[in-house]
Amino acid sequence: MNTKKHYVMTSIMAAISILFMIISMSVLPSPLFQEAHAVTSNQPVMMQAGHADFGPTLSGGKWKIQIRDDTGDDPVWRDPENVVFRLGNSSIVPMPDDSTYAFIGEKPGTKLYVIPQTQNQDVVWLGWNTQEGGVLNELDRGANLSLDGVSGPGKLHVYLENGNNNPQQLWDSTKGYPQNTWIETNAHTHVNWVFSKPGVYHVKLTFSGKLKNGRKVSDTRLLNFAVGENTNPQDALAASSASGKSSSQNNNESEEDSDENESEDDSDDRINEPDEAYSKDNKNNSSKRNRKHKKKDDTSLVIAQMVTVTFVLLLIIVIIFLVIAVVKTKKAKKLAIEQRLMARANNSGETVDSSSSVDSSSSSEVSSDSSIDEQIQETSILPR
Repeated sequence: MNTKKHYVMTSIMAAISILFMIISMSVLPSPLFQEAHAVTSNQPVMMQAGHADFGPTLSGGKWKIQIRDDTGDDPVWRDPENVVFRLGNSSIVPMPDDSTYAFIGEKPGTKLYVIPQTQNQDVVWLGWNTQEGGVLNELDRGANLSLDGVSGPGKLHVYLENGNNNPQQLWDSTKGYPQNTWIETNAHTHVNWVFSKPGVYHVKLTFSGKLKNGRKVSDTRLLNFAVGENTNPQDALAASSASGKSSSQNNNESEEDSDENESEDDSDDRINEPDEAYSKDNKNNSSKRNRKHKKKDDTSLVIAQMVTVTFVLLLIIVIIFLVIAVVKTKKAKKLAIEQRLMARANNSGETVDSSSSVDSSSSSEVSSDSSIDEQIQETSILPR
């Protein structure tokens, strides 16, 4: 009966553990769940603040570089040719008087236009990721990200800072192409983008890799930058269109690319936020949206951590319960065996005592009989 109770309790605890696991998986922030809420848009936009990542997407077997726009309430996937990243006066940083940054090649104090690795609320925060749902499911190990060219009035340097280590330079527009960087699956990275002069820049990038089924995939796109307060984002789109902005290398996407180019030609003459519409109100609104997005992410992270901790504690309790149950079961079995042995020993002792009493009574009877016989003999010897 006790064993059955243990089985029932163990089953109940296991069911509770599975329930908590399901809840934690539904609450934890995962790219697979995030992508379910992301939408796509072909509307041209200018991004001057907030978070954005570019990276590969894989839908319907088509590998394509897109930009994930997180500046609004919900994420939106956009084609790079429909996006202009604008760097105004808020992005200006003087060239450091530090030899570790000598690779930038500018004199100390020179004005540089920087998208920082650490977020600045007043500057677009551009990174890359390989976290789109289709990519996570199908990409084998990782992908190669290559810089294939930079056009613009100045130089572009992209570097990564890690703790107190020296800056790690990833790309340098003064050197040859391609410049390759390996990106693991499920990676999310932000770096420092440094433009030396104001103007329109186009950065040609290729994401290539191999899927788990052995198929090789690749796509090349241009990122558009309008650097400087007086640079018109409209010029960046127009120049991008004229230079053949969509350079996809994926043979399976040729029809899709031609359809996209037609839609881009129709929409390139408009942009959501032209340069003259840029104002403090727009910048403040972008900052508010970005803070709201960050707050939502922080809340999700806290909830995920709480659920994870609860789940781990529950598992520990289940393990402790099982260990205690096993120990108690073993002790109960051992005690039962000892009690049986003692009972058998007691029964054997009582039998021995009974035999001894019978023997003593028999001997007393024999001695009594002997005394009677002696008396009879003595009586017979006396003279009459």
